[in-house]
Formats: sequence, structure tokens, C-alpha cells
Amino acid sequence: MEIARTKKYLLKTLGCKANFFDGLGIESQLEARGWQAQTSADPAPPELCIVNSCSVTDEADKQSRKLAERLKKQYPGAKIVFTGCSAEIDPDYFRSAQGVDWVVGNQDKHRFAELVLNGFTSQTPSQKLLGRVLSYGELKSLHPMDREWPLPERLESLPEHSRTRHFLKIQEGCDSFCTYCIIPYGRGPSRSLRPREVLEEIRKVVDQGVREIILTGTNIGDYGIDWSDGGRDESVRGLEFAKLVAQILAHTSLERLRLSSLDPLEIRPELLTLMHTEHRLMPHFHVSLQATESETLRRMKRPYRQEDVSRTLTAIDQIRRDGRPVFVGMDLITGFPGETRTQFEASRQRLADLPWTRLHVFPYSERKGTPATRLPGSVPIDERRRRARELSALSFERLQGFYEGLVALPKLEGILFEGAARGPDGSKDWITGHTPDYARVLVRPVRRHESVSGAPHRSLQNTVGSVRPRELFRDRAAQDIAIWGD
Repeated sequence: MEIARTKKYLLKTLGCKANFFDGLGIESQLEARGWQAQTSADPAPPELCIVNSCSVTDEADKQSRKLAERLKKQYPGAKIVFTGCSAEIDPDYFRSAQGVDWVVGNQDKHRFAELVLNGFTSQTPSQKLLGRVLSYGELKSLHPMDREWPLPERLESLPEHSRTRHFLKIQEGCDSFCTYCIIPYGRGPSRSLRPREVLEEIRKVVDQGVREIILTGTNIGDYGIDWSDGGRDESVRGLEFAKLVAQILAHTSLERLRLSSLDPLEIRPELLTLMHTEHRLMPHFHVSLQATESETLRRMKRPYRQEDVSRTLTAIDQIRRDGRPVFVGMDLITGFPGETRTQFEASRQRLADLPWTRLHVFPYSERKGTPATRLPGSVPIDERRRRARELSALSFERLQGFYEGLVALPKLEGILFEGAARGPDGSKDWITGHTPDYARVLVRPVRRHESVSGAPHRSLQNTVGSVRPRELFRDRAAQDIAIWGD
């Protein structure tokens, strides 16, 4: 069905980088059918609003539902479509949200546009569940392995805003069933694109102007376990992923490759060797850590222990690129059921002694239907938050030290400029970018015909250049720091 090019959509994505990629897939499908993204300059409201939801916690579910209801109030004439993990896990609950017209599960995101655009003319008002999404009663009786799940989507085309740094999903689903997590039910079992398909996709987007790719997925350390000889053998955990990274660097012209979350066992020696020797592999790890204490990790059903955490972080710290250590960001949960104050203090001290750059700290938040909600030793919510604040303060101190080392340098090289951003003076016409080790840089506004690092201001986007650092822009409330320079 042909839709006039004037049709506008508004997409709101919550949650993880894998969900962000799914959002790109939805945009690609709609734009291939003549739709355009709504902008702040458009005088008319959008005809279609999409909530790409997150279901990692009960609070994430609530935020997703509130967003759908808010969009309906703001754009009463638009069709509101609810998709993502929340839609897959509990479609009945979300189709009852005020103003939600249709629900599309993760199983059908690859044909989202087909289902929704057909819905404009052929679906009855009472039919809200589109595609293969199941009612909650049916869903609870089925293990994720008993449903049909597509491979990661290959985009028809790239939306304009994804042509500088591009997220590429190489793997989907998860087999781990950590005790706090519902995501295997929202995204299914682990499945991966073959290396040949990944290389083809990278060559295609590089031809469209992409300079940096971030490999992402639900659990990219499980890449290849669905088809490799090693399968789910823990001794080869992360091996196929390390092989894939080597193939990308050897067989594509991609300028910059960045990795998303890996747990300590998935950061293998082969990957560390590549990080040391391959300058196109950005010196940046994001570690899906969650805890440092072995007893807490066991209750979470994570596959590593505190000695693995220490060994991995110490090994990363041995790598130096241009005289600087690799940036290491880590996810941590505080106040998990059974975590005593003594265990937390031991964890904090261990973190203070280990090498890393930044923590992303989350107070434990219950997710209904997960085993963790039945564990003894629930930590009061105020105490979870108090512990999170303590670790966030430690993180900010560590991050500030990293940035202070950068601002003392005469020049920062290899910055990929990504677009406009709000600067320290509150104006929105600054340019933002990231160094290879993922430090955020802000370039001050310049007058017409002026240039920064030899490039005109308007043509900075999607270029790689250098900046003379001037000062740090600290935002303690947001636990964020940036360098501004010229």
C-alpha cells in the first residue's frame, strides 16, 4: 500500500542499545514506504506515534505505558502503536492503556510497517494485537524456545541521524535467565547473524557514509552459540565474537569499530590482543558487571565470580593506547536481595582498588515474574538508593580524574563529530563528538566562515578531527562530564 510522503511518524525508544537498533529498523521500514520522521519544525501533528518500550524492570514498564498515554493526550488524532519488550511480555496489559491503538511484539518488528500500515485500512477497532503477539495467558504457558523468533533485522536503508555512529545488531535474544531479568521472554533465545552477513551489512553502511559502528545485541558475548561447534560450552564463551571482530577489521574498510556490553568472561585474551594492536578498534569496554561479590553473583545467576572480575579488569588495564589506558564503563546493581551492608562495603572497597573509568549504578528494581522477587533478604528501597549514591560518588571522582588527564593535553585527536548539542552556556548550537576512548567533547559555536581543526563549522558532522581542550563541563547531577574546546 502506497502512503503519501507527507505522512509523519514520531518514534520514542526506551531502554537498551538493542532497542535503539530496533527503532532504526522501524524507521527504515516506514521511510521506505514514504513516511517521514516528525520534527519540531513541522506545523502539523504526526499521524503515527510509536512507543518502543523497555521491560527490564516494573518501573520501565510503567514509564513505557505512561509515555503511550501522554502521546495520545498530546496527539489525539494519531494512531498510537506500542511495541518492544513490554509489548511482547505482557500485551494484554498494554493494549488496555488509554489511547493505545495497536500492540506489535518483538517477534514481528521486522514486519512492523506492513502490520501497522495495513491496520490503517483493514483492521477493526477491536483488534489491537497485531501479528503473532500472544495474550498474557497464552504467553505464560510457553517457554521462549517454543515461539518463532526472527534473526536480527537487516535494515532496508539508514535514517539520516544514524549515518555517523551506527548501532549494528549482530545477535538477538538471551539464554542466561539471570534471576532478576525477564528479557529472555521478551527477546527469545540467542540467535546470531553469520559472519558473512555481518560483513555484508558493514560494507553496505560504510558505503552510505557511516564512520563508526557499535556492535550490539541482547547479549553479544553469546554471538555464534546457536551455530558454532562450541555451542554453549563456557570454556569458549565469547570466542566466536572475538573471531568476528577480527574478521571485521581484516575484511572491511570500516574506520572505527566499538563494542557494547560484555561480561568479564566474554572479554577473552583474543579480544584483548586485538584491542592492543588494532587502532581501528576503539579503546573502550563496557562491562556488564552487575556485582563484584561472588555470593551476590551466584544469587543473580551470573556465570563469573569476583576473581574473574579482578582478573579481567587487571588485564584490560595492561593495555595502553597512545599512552592512555582503555576506558572501562561498568553496570552495577546495588541492594540486590541478600546483599548485606558488610558485603556492600567489601564491594565498594574492591571497586576502589580495581582499575576502571566509570560506573553506571542502578538500585535494584523488582521485575514481576522473575525469581529474584522470591529471594530472601530484601533490602529497603531507601538503602538501595543510598548505596547507589555512594558508588555514584566514587564513579564521578574516578571519571573526573580521567577527564582531567585529557584536558591537560595540548590536543585531542581522532574525535568523531556527531552533531549539534547544548553547550555550557545553555545554547544548542555547539557541536558534540567523542574521542576514541569515548570522552565527550563539545566544540564552541563559531561564526560563519570560521573553522575548527580545518573544517567549516557546518561540515563538521561526520568528520574526524582534533580539538584543543580548554575546560571541563561538569554535571554532577547527571553524573556526566564533557570537555569543551576549540
